[in-house]
Amino acid sequence: MSSPTSLDDLSNIPETGNTIKTLHELKQESSPDSNNEMNIDGEISNDNSHHSDGNHKTHTYGADFVMDNEYNDYEELRKSLVNKRRLSSIKRPHGPFFDHNNQIDKRSLLRLPTEILLQIFHYLERRDWYSLLTTCSEIADLIIEMLWFRPHMQNDSAFKKIKEVMEINKSVTHWDYRQFIKRLNLSFMTKLVDDELLSLFIGCPRLERLTLVNCAKLTRYPITQVLHGCERLQSIDLTGVTDIHDDIINALADNCPRLQGLYAPGCGNVTEEAIIKLLRSCPMLKRVKFNSSTNITDESILAMYENCKSLVEIDLHGCENVTDKYLKSIFLDLTQLREFRISNAPGITDKLFESIPEGHILEKLRIIDITGCNAITDRLVEKLVSCAPRLRNVVLSKCMQITDASLRALSQLGRSLHYIHLGHCGLITDYGVAALVRYCHRIQYIDLACCSQLTDWTLVELANLPKLRRIGLVKCSMITDSGILELVRRRGEQDCLERVHLSYCTNLTIGPIYLLLKNCPKLTHLSLTGISSFLRREITQYCREPPSDFNEHQKSLFCVFSGHGVNQLRNYLNQVVEERTYQIDQGDIHTLFNERRRRFLNGDFDMDEEEMNIWERRRGLGVTADLGHPDMAEINREIFRELNEGNMGPDEMREHFQRLIRNHHQQRLLEHQNRLNQQLVQQRQQQQQQEPQLEQANTQNRGQTETQAQDQLQNEVQLRLQPPLQQQQQQQRAQNTIINNPQNAPQIEQPAVFPNGGNQTLPLVLNEDEDVDMEPVDLFPRNT
Repeated sequence: MSSPTSLDDLSNIPETGNTIKTLHELKQESSPDSNNEMNIDGEISNDNSHHSDGNHKTHTYGADFVMDNEYNDYEELRKSLVNKRRLSSIKRPHGPFFDHNNQIDKRSLLRLPTEILLQIFHYLERRDWYSLLTTCSEIADLIIEMLWFRPHMQNDSAFKKIKEVMEINKSVTHWDYRQFIKRLNLSFMTKLVDDELLSLFIGCPRLERLTLVNCAKLTRYPITQVLHGCERLQSIDLTGVTDIHDDIINALADNCPRLQGLYAPGCGNVTEEAIIKLLRSCPMLKRVKFNSSTNITDESILAMYENCKSLVEIDLHGCENVTDKYLKSIFLDLTQLREFRISNAPGITDKLFESIPEGHILEKLRIIDITGCNAITDRLVEKLVSCAPRLRNVVLSKCMQITDASLRALSQLGRSLHYIHLGHCGLITDYGVAALVRYCHRIQYIDLACCSQLTDWTLVELANLPKLRRIGLVKCSMITDSGILELVRRRGEQDCLERVHLSYCTNLTIGPIYLLLKNCPKLTHLSLTGISSFLRREITQYCREPPSDFNEHQKSLFCVFSGHGVNQLRNYLNQVVEERTYQIDQGDIHTLFNERRRRFLNGDFDMDEEEMNIWERRRGLGVTADLGHPDMAEINREIFRELNEGNMGPDEMREHFQRLIRNHHQQRLLEHQNRLNQQLVQQRQQQQQQEPQLEQANTQNRGQTETQAQDQLQNEVQLRLQPPLQQQQQQQRAQNTIINNPQNAPQIEQPAVFPNGGNQTLPLVLNEDEDVDMEPVDLFPRNT
């Protein structure tokens, strides 16, 4: 059953008017006998002297009632009702107001404590609540407050009924329902919320929380009127409200001294004077969110530091005129701070934490976001980790000077780190990701978008995170099919991945994504924008609609699957695999594709490589049929057949790939050995042809010449044979490693990117609207 603190569905009420009739009328309708009426104690009596006159007095809560936890609504409501009932003047058999003329039967329900009554009501259905409203006034008081504590307006029917009730003059209704409202959330029906509707809730003196998220039609005037007289207001959320001016901020400062939370992201039109007035008038503030405001400067930060000592959350995203001048003091003295966010502020430097002495620990700090503060370097990150060892969420996106040194410092957070955002940090490499992942094994969310130096080795490291739910690799253009296959192989079936972002990873094809979908049943979001293999009508029909503000080019590249669309894509690819009708290349090539596949499966290896389907060429991981080795072709054909039929699991895939790699290396060694043997035979033949001429020219030195020639020839042969012998030894060691520890066996021949590894030409960082085709990486380069 849903929580009894909300008006879940008013549609269960037979008639809307029942909630506004007088108690006397309700009793007459519910009583089977007009002569028998129920007294205030819930007993049926024939004595007219016990008849209720229907008059009802509204009881108010104590002034000391304070709510700060948004998840304990029912518990706090129960406590407040218990307290109100205990302080009321209801007659008790053993109390000072006991009346011998109105004794209560011991079997009466109302003799139970209020706590037990509320617990009983908690297990009842709502239709039973509506029936209880007709029993007696005291039970009606409890039920009506539980229903109107938080009006539930999550569907059109409930929204319409509540609006009808609120439009009735309170002098006509039995209760003034505005007196019971403490939680008002209009975020579920934002399209219907306007100034006229909000004006119906003017005069709610007990209002504690006002949520107007995405109510873009509202203006500042009705909001200001609703705030008048709300001395108990503790939080207000204006996210998405565009008309935020000084009027609203001043109304909060004048009427809401208990304010603890203010979310006003669109406060660009609010002056700094109004902000400072609010901070000085509301010393109990714990959470403030002022975004996208150039009017907020260090003076506001100083007022915040001097007056609001209980702050636990500060959000200053887009406040570019804020510097670290007074923020230093906030981190030093406000020990309760848990969340701090700021972005695009050039005044934030490495000096942000310099005032914190050695050994001083920010015990409560869990979330820090310093997006787009390009002045910070690895030095700030190292200091941050040393003074905040229990950080859970770290956002350093678009901090261009961040390098692998920062990732090594963040690795000291260990099991505390759950969320890491490093988008557009173009200097980090596979080495930094490896250092981070190997120590922070509880990471659930990692975003590495536009980190263009990352390769498939990053996916190998990420595969070892058992709780990973979200991967962001947008525009990591060096990611290939091999990395996705390795991710799938290492993580196994029934993976917990939920969101994968691979847009503009232009080297990817359908095969690995199909295996990813097959092994990740919990996947709810998959972004493949800009990947040509998926920009086909039969695939894009399952993706969601592009944003309305995209231009035509962006819409043509958009390919994002969410929710049910992911399941539809998975089912479609399963069907394609079962029917063996892959359509990778553009155009209608069914006949050519089926013919090529039939010839390939039948062992015809004389096909032109350029005409082979991309699936057949790439599923061998760079090994094509022109090698001509029977064992090699058999393994390649077996892998292709299994992938077509969809019967290959991660363990089988690993075994096939290992066989493929071993046979490939052995074949290369044999070919190299054969070439050396041929060269040796040719040299011996040349030597035999030159021997008669040497005997005639110098018969005396024949023995010496032959000895030197043989020694030289033997040395050359040894030198030429040394590399394949070393390769054979390395191959033997690699095979032993695979047998002893198959989980750590490297499956990718692509070299990782490490710092100071020679003069490497680093790829450029792509802008978000670019789509550059990257050259594919040959995972198994051949010796020429």
